[in-house]
Amino acid sequence: MLRTPLRPLRPAARLSRSLMALALAALPLAGCANWGSRILEDNHVAFNTSVAEAMDRQMLLNIVRMSQRRPAQWMTVSLINVQSTVGAGANGGVAVPADGLVTGATAGNLSFSYTPNITFLPQQGERLARELMSPIPVSTVERLVSAGWPIELVMLMCIEKVGNVEGFDVTSDRGIVIESGDFGRLLQLINQLGKRHLVSLSQVPEAVTWNSDPIPKADVTVDRIVQASKGGGAFFKRPDGDYDYRTIERVPVITFYTGIERIPEAAELTRMLGLPAKAESFRLVSSEDIWPGDTLSIRARSFVATLQLLSMGVDAVADAPAPLPDVDTEAELYARMATAEDNQDLSPFVRAVFRVHCTESRPADPLVAAHDGRHWYWISRDDHTSRILFAMVRDMYDLQVTAEGQSGPVLTLPVGTGR
Repeated sequence: MLRTPLRPLRPAARLSRSLMALALAALPLAGCANWGSRILEDNHVAFNTSVAEAMDRQMLLNIVRMSQRRPAQWMTVSLINVQSTVGAGANGGVAVPADGLVTGATAGNLSFSYTPNITFLPQQGERLARELMSPIPVSTVERLVSAGWPIELVMLMCIEKVGNVEGFDVTSDRGIVIESGDFGRLLQLINQLGKRHLVSLSQVPEAVTWNSDPIPKADVTVDRIVQASKGGGAFFKRPDGDYDYRTIERVPVITFYTGIERIPEAAELTRMLGLPAKAESFRLVSSEDIWPGDTLSIRARSFVATLQLLSMGVDAVADAPAPLPDVDTEAELYARMATAEDNQDLSPFVRAVFRVHCTESRPADPLVAAHDGRHWYWISRDDHTSRILFAMVRDMYDLQVTAEGQSGPVLTLPVGTGR
């Protein structure tokens, strides 16, 4: 086959072609510089919202499934990746809409399109079962309060027993059986004192001595001192010349503040809890009858039992009538619990403070809605107590359940480079 040799370019032609190549190469960089920040901002918000709504719908569907005696299914987001396509096209402008899905073309004849890919992984196995079915840790109870949720509301959802005050058990077949009105009265008192800023839950640093017997001076070597320092501990010399090994630990406590001694409700509350009515902090523990008097024992229910409690607020049929209006706030529920008869079932009152509607048609503007294949289930945006309880249980899930071997979802966006 004959080949026609290329004629060498004149210097002027070489310069012209080089400038053209540089101009074409600069077009993507210029486009990236112009639209990169917008893509990052708008897509980040769009995907953040999408993931949050997906987790809300998952929580709602699992509450509905529990109300129907069906197994729950949990998923987690592991990866959010955006694939981009760049190509030649007609003149135009890049549009970055509020939903974050960007398509269009630049005035430089370059087209851009983005395809989001969100990867969900099913959660299952022994670890998940343990986290869902084991008692909620005392640290989780404290963190929910530190996050701004009222103490009495957290205790209502999470606690079966405080000190010597029995709460209530949650069972799918027997409902909510309360032994007496003491637990409701306890929640009333904590609510009243909390509004006066006289009681709180928090974490405080506390020195913990780990050795039951003194550590001989000869055993405290330089290597042990260095190793203890790396672990956040230290050796403290005792008056007899031996040592104690201590670390600073953050422990959950309930705190009574100055002025509580003069409040009649405080005297009633501390008598119920078996604590002195004075300004002091008392350590919260999950075990009973083995700690000295400066502790308050708490027995928590499992996260699954908490969801079982909320599932009693799901409408059993489509377009069910509204619950009785005499109990529709937390305070009214506490008052009803305080006057409850022994072994009374309180499950009929759950729908009054936490209600999941069931309808044939899609709701217009719900707080969260999900379709289970037959009906729409949703929470009203105007339902104050349902909003609070649903948001709190979402926070509780994030504190209680971890994704094994996963640090969290990763969002990857192509934003380009620019000077």
